[in-house]
Amino acid sequence: MKTIQFTGTEEKIENLHLALGISDNDMPQQSETRVYLVDTIQTDKHHSELTDDEFQTLAEEQGRVYTIKGFTQAFNYEEVNSFTDVIRFINVIKTS
Repeated sequence: MKTIQFTGTEEKIENLHLALGISDNDMPQQSETRVYLVDTIQTDKHHSELTDDEFQTLAEEQGRVYTIKGFTQAFNYEEVNSFTDVIRFINVIKTS
């Protein structure tokens, strides 16, 4: 799978499928970068052995999923422990 980035107004991007003659289901979807944190003390596996899906699941179970803005705030307010927390920046399909 390849990643394609579009630049333009939301209206232009939403109407792209009309210009290309493709169905809504085949349209590229907007993505956003999320920051996933895993507390290594709470897992038996080494973080480097985890797939992105496994890492995401652990971070979600630990309640440690952030937007870039949210992560910046958590980091600046010392809610992130750099001795035990590991992070991954993962692009995910943006939900409304």
